[in-house]
Amino acid sequence: MGISEKQVIRYKLSFIAFTLLFSSILFAGDSESGHKNSKYFIGIGAGDGGGAYGGSFNALRISYQSFISHNTEYNFDYLSDIGLNIWKDDSRLNAANKAFATADLDSSNVSISYSRIIRKYISNNVFFDAGLGLSIHNNNSMNGSDLGSVYQFESRLGIGYERETYRSVLNLFHYSNAGLEGENDGVDILMLSVSKYF
Repeated sequence: MGISEKQVIRYKLSFIAFTLLFSSILFAGDSESGHKNSKYFIGIGAGDGGGAYGGSFNALRISYQSFISHNTEYNFDYLSDIGLNIWKDDSRLNAANKAFATADLDSSNVSISYSRIIRKYISNNVFFDAGLGLSIHNNNSMNGSDLGSVYQFESRLGIGYERETYRSVLNLFHYSNAGLEGENDGVDILMLSVSKYF
């Protein structure tokens, strides 16, 4: 009895999730950092779907970031991020595109994501973020974009500014299934997130 293609995809995703969850061993450093406090974030953003028929959408993100460790050799912080994303379509396809789109044309989406982030401070207040994670969606399409699966990779690049009482980050998020499914239109979101410290 052979292994099906869906089982292979599940195994790959399980391996990647395991690697993300336990990769702090690779980056472990001391536990001290001037910016180590865990924070809640609220973000708003706008995005575009990929593929020939992808439309635009608005996004709301609520996330919790937790400090894991500080790498003294390369001087960066290593964090985890758990997020709830609500995506609402903001455009409609014209009649010609509706005839050819393979995805749900009117779909909004909710997703839960888990990511690991490397944060490099270039001054006391300014930092860069790079992150990779997994997300699970309630729908495999987004306003004409065929995501191919409810399981997606979440990647991000961001620049942030932090003071004593708040932190703001401008992130570019990309979601795709990395070609593990037949369809992989993907979506991009530009999002501004703000955290107020209490």
